[in-house]
Amino acid sequence: MSLISNEQVEQFHEEGYFVMDPQWDHGRIQVVSDEFDRLYDRHIREIKSNPGVDQRQRDLARLRPFIGQAHRRSDVLCAFVKSPVYMEACSKFIGPDADLYYNQVVIKPAEHGWPFAWHQDSAYHPTQPLEYITCWTAITHTVVENGCIWVIPGSHKAGLIKHIRNERSTSTDAAIVNESAAIAVEMLPGQVAILSSLMLHRSGPNRSDQVRKGYVPQYHVPDVISQQTGKPWGDRYSVMRDGKPV
Repeated sequence: MSLISNEQVEQFHEEGYFVMDPQWDHGRIQVVSDEFDRLYDRHIREIKSNPGVDQRQRDLARLRPFIGQAHRRSDVLCAFVKSPVYMEACSKFIGPDADLYYNQVVIKPAEHGWPFAWHQDSAYHPTQPLEYITCWTAITHTVVENGCIWVIPGSHKAGLIKHIRNERSTSTDAAIVNESAAIAVEMLPGQVAILSSLMLHRSGPNRSDQVRKGYVPQYHVPDVISQQTGKPWGDRYSVMRDGKPV
């Protein structure tokens, strides 16, 4: 039985995203959530013990942590990246062969989790081919009050737009955005928003009394090439060959 409908495939091509129903039971999501806590605690300890890290970097680690290459840090997440919904998304939008391109744990602490500006994921490191998929997965309930993502439907059709590096926030921000058509993507734990890497999206601050947790695995063709270096780029972790998980 297909997890992703033809209507959702059409929405992806037309609007650049769609949102799945919850894909895991409460127990499985709790295991992942607990793993987030472990990784966050270790991340903070590593930052505090590094004398070369300045106060701005310490603040970023505490208030807007992004923990990359999570599959190498956690056996739980290494298995999670091959969940059926991700594999079906790869099959429908990448092809019979797919690699994990990047994956990260994203957390907004309660009451003071920082926002993240409008951007396209492809702007961080343009690849050949350019477009891939981002599977933004809610590990906790994500709503406007705690910093859910926002998208601009159809913005992926403009291709890669100009971005400017923001060193203060260590982000790459879209230079000009008309956000009049932006919509909030609120999700229950276990829901997945599958986005084109060319979709303009952002997230707000967390002003609630609850932490917001999201897991963001991204998938691309095998041995994807960096436009900057002409060499293979990304996590390059094989997840599917000939239409089957590996």
